[in-house]
Amino acid sequence: MCTDPAPSDIRLEQLEVRRGDALVLTGIDCVLRAGAVTAVAGGNGSGKSTLIEALAGLLAPAAGRIHGLPAARSLVPQRTEGGARLPLTARQVVELGMWRERGLLGRLGAAGRARVDDALDAVGMRALARRQLAELSGGQRQRILVAQGLVQRAPLLLLDEPAAAADAEARDRIDEALAAAASAGAVVVVATHDAVSLGRADRALLLERGRLVAEGRGSEVAEAQAERAAAWRIAGADRRAD
Repeated sequence: MCTDPAPSDIRLEQLEVRRGDALVLTGIDCVLRAGAVTAVAGGNGSGKSTLIEALAGLLAPAAGRIHGLPAARSLVPQRTEGGARLPLTARQVVELGMWRERGLLGRLGAAGRARVDDALDAVGMRALARRQLAELSGGQRQRILVAQGLVQRAPLLLLDEPAAAADAEARDRIDEALAAAASAGAVVVVATHDAVSLGRADRALLLERGRLVAEGRGSEVAEAQAERAAAWRIAGADRRAD
C-alpha cells in the first residue's frame, strides 16, 4: 500500500514494465522515500534489475506512472569484468562521474577535486586512488564504481547489486556510504541479494515474479523473504513426495 509521499519522494502507481513481449513488473504500488535507503529484494527473475532500470529511465513503463522522478539520477549498474581492463586509475574512474557537469574536456577545479576526495573517502578508497583499476580487487573496484555514483550527488541514487562478489569489508563500506547519501536527503534504491545489506536498509520491497509481495523495514522484509523461501521449499518437497 502507498503512504502519502513528501514532495521529494518518488511514488510508483500501478507500474508495469515489459522487456520485449514479456511482462516483467506488474501492479507495483509503493513510495520511495527521500532520506532513506530502500532495498529491493527477490530471487533471480523477480524484476529487481528491471525496476532499477525503469527508475533510471532506461525502460519506459508499459502502464502506470512514476511520479516525482528527478531529472538528475545516478545509476551504478552491475559490475562487469570488462571495465577492469580500462587504462584508468581509480580516481579517474570516479572523476568520470562528473562529466555531465564539466564536459569531456572541462577541468574539475578545486571544488570538483574535493567532491572526488569525499566520494573516495566515503567508500574508504582514497589511499588507493592512484592505483590502476586493473590492480584492484573485485571488491575494491566495486567500491570505486559506487564512489563514481556518489560523486554526482544526484537526488536519486540507484544501485544494482553493488555488493555482488564483494567481500564483507567492501559490502560494509558500501552500506555505510549509501546510508550517508540517504542522510543527505537522496532517494537511495539498491537491488540486493545480500541478507546483511537488506537487514540494514531503512525500507525494503520484496518482489516475486514481478509483483510486490511484501514491504516494510529491511529487517521485516528479510524475515518475510526467509519465510516465503521456506514455504516454497516445503511445497516443493510435498510435490516431490506425491
